Amino acid sequence: MIHDDLLDLLESRIYQALKKIAELQQKVNTLIHEKEELERHLSSRDDHIAQLESELREAENSTDALAIAEYREKENKVKDRLQDLVNKIDKVRLLE
Repeated sequence: MIHDDLLDLLESRIYQALKKIAELQQKVNTLIHEKEELERHLSSRDDHIAQLESELREAENSTDALAIAEYREKENKVKDRLQDLVNKIDKVRLLE
């Protein structure tokens, strides 16, 4: 009788342990799946960030090129005005 009770108790605990193992395995599988999804999402975000950084560099380069072109245009205008002033000074000297 005592042996049967011990065997029943042992069997009950084994079933409880197996049930707990199955639950934990299910949880592990769920966590693995979530981890894989998050890694894919992170990879996608990294790709998007890299693309945005590339676009930003291109925009900065384009802006730099535009600023340089504007600077050169202003420089040429200043040179032209200075040349005009020099020409006027030369004309005044010729009249003296």
